[in-house]
Amino acid sequence: MWHDIAQQGWLATGYGEHWGLAHGWPLLLLPLALLPWRWQGQIHFPHPALQGLPVDPLSVWLERSWKATLSLLIMALSLALSGPYLKSQFVEKVGRGAHVMIVLDRSASMNEPFVKKGDAQARVPKMEVARKVLKTLVAQGHDDLMGMVTFSTSPILAAPLGNDRVFVQAALDATEAGGMGFTAVARGLGMALDYFADQPVTGARAMVLVSDGGAHLDGKTQDMLRAMFMRQQASLYWIYLRSESGVSLKQSLAEGENIDAYPEYALHEYFQTLNVPYRVYEAENPEAVMAAVRDIARLKNKPTRYLEPVSRQDLSQYAYGLAWLAAVLLAVMFGLELKRWQS
Repeated sequence: MWHDIAQQGWLATGYGEHWGLAHGWPLLLLPLALLPWRWQGQIHFPHPALQGLPVDPLSVWLERSWKATLSLLIMALSLALSGPYLKSQFVEKVGRGAHVMIVLDRSASMNEPFVKKGDAQARVPKMEVARKVLKTLVAQGHDDLMGMVTFSTSPILAAPLGNDRVFVQAALDATEAGGMGFTAVARGLGMALDYFADQPVTGARAMVLVSDGGAHLDGKTQDMLRAMFMRQQASLYWIYLRSESGVSLKQSLAEGENIDAYPEYALHEYFQTLNVPYRVYEAENPEAVMAAVRDIARLKNKPTRYLEPVSRQDLSQYAYGLAWLAAVLLAVMFGLELKRWQS
């Protein structure tokens, strides 16, 4: 489980303080807290020989408590009206988990069914299956930082890398609109890798590519993507959703066969040259997709740290609570006060 650690970074750069006030004028009421010590508010009863009465320690203590409580009430109300708050901040947290970026293909081919033609379950669109299974992966990764990039012709950041599970789940729900366009794998992977740049390399980094096709990458793009993988030290897991017209990556090409005719196979061959841990899962049905996600979820990780943003916190509620407590104590002491002389 994640837990806070002592170090904290603050967004209040340039202000020099971690807290602030919404209004300053209520602080002018603070000197009124001295009035109870100058003002005798108790009822006086005439008595012919007060000097002869013994000192009552309980009465002295109650009188001082009454004054202190009234001063506390005035100060608490003054602070509450000023609206104190803690400024926005970053709190560093530590735990065990991976940094996982999901790279989801949104091309038009993802609307097609799986390779098996006679299985009614396999006729479900690959995008629908991928969405349901990935939501399971997100729900199980309690100690992981997760983000998601979708791509077709161009990549789109769907959820930044963080620990907000609801954000990623909502991004997956947004894929119900269906896919369109082409398969720009390199641009999608490049955008996802950029979000590892600001994170410390203290845990496992995983790129989960979910796609049903390949793409032809020129030499410059290959070199750039290879350098990014090595610099970010990210492992690559490709869940290959094989369609009816897709080639199987489990079989080798025949001798003399042109690899350019099979973009999926060409992409698989390129991924093996990235010099980072790489594994491909060829999924021909929904069960195979689920098995691949379960395998990825068992990824073991080192301790990892990240900065979690915390929004501005209002502190006036505590001042109002203190004022209510002082008011209750004053009411109790008022009830104990003698209203007339007992002869």
